[in-house]
Amino acid sequence: MKFTDYNHQANIIHHYIEEQLHHSYLKEFIDQPYIDRNRINFLLLPFMNGQRMVTQQEMKWISTAMFLHVALETHEKVTISEQDSLKERQLTVLAGVYFSSLYYKTLAESEDVGLIEVLSSAIKKINECKISMYKEEYTSIEELMEDVRIIETSIAAHFYEFFHQKEWVPLLSDTFLYNRLLQERLALKNTQDTIFINALASILKQSEEPADEHLILSAIDTTLEKIQKNIEVQLDRIKPVPPAVRELFMEFLPFTEPLTTTKLYAEEG
Repeated sequence: MKFTDYNHQANIIHHYIEEQLHHSYLKEFIDQPYIDRNRINFLLLPFMNGQRMVTQQEMKWISTAMFLHVALETHEKVTISEQDSLKERQLTVLAGVYFSSLYYKTLAESEDVGLIEVLSSAIKKINECKISMYKEEYTSIEELMEDVRIIETSIAAHFYEFFHQKEWVPLLSDTFLYNRLLQERLALKNTQDTIFINALASILKQSEEPADEHLILSAIDTTLEKIQKNIEVQLDRIKPVPPAVRELFMEFLPFTEPLTTTKLYAEEG
């Protein structure tokens, strides 16, 4: 399958998800949910089979995983800040519940109990890791990174395993973690607080002195470099790989040039 054909199918799925997530009343008060196109691309990969188009059932499976991701991301936006009105906070919670209902509704229609069980396990793991991050209960950077990896990857990893594509999970996991760290790096450069940055700063602080931006940035960059090397090694080791699949995976990787260029791109973007 050519990349242009693949991209066309991803566009169809993206449009379907966008339509399902649309709610005119919610749109008046809260931001439209962000649909991560890169995740759609990766969730579509297990169904690549020659030149055929994705089936209606496969589109619903992919949409289900995306509804779940959007719901979890929406709940994470709920704040206790007085800058946000009570109505806005309440509607954000309700939006998350509404997006979750789309996940359950779509799975119920497909009558796929197995996938429900698999994704429920992913939800449990993600929520446990988010709680740990909020509580900042880490003793090492490695522990924190592993929880971020689980948060970013669990839905897609469980999805891949359910559809018997387990061999791609380590590469998928590194790719999603790399993307998340690029986002956190950009947030740090823009002086934005995130639960990840706070948790990392908590690990790096010395005595009562808070960790400075340079120290946090250095920890993120060191991890990014390690992950990039891991991804490159894995791509060389995964054999045999259908040429079309390898080509598509290369298209979706978060970097195509050395990390120094990637950093510059993230900062200027």
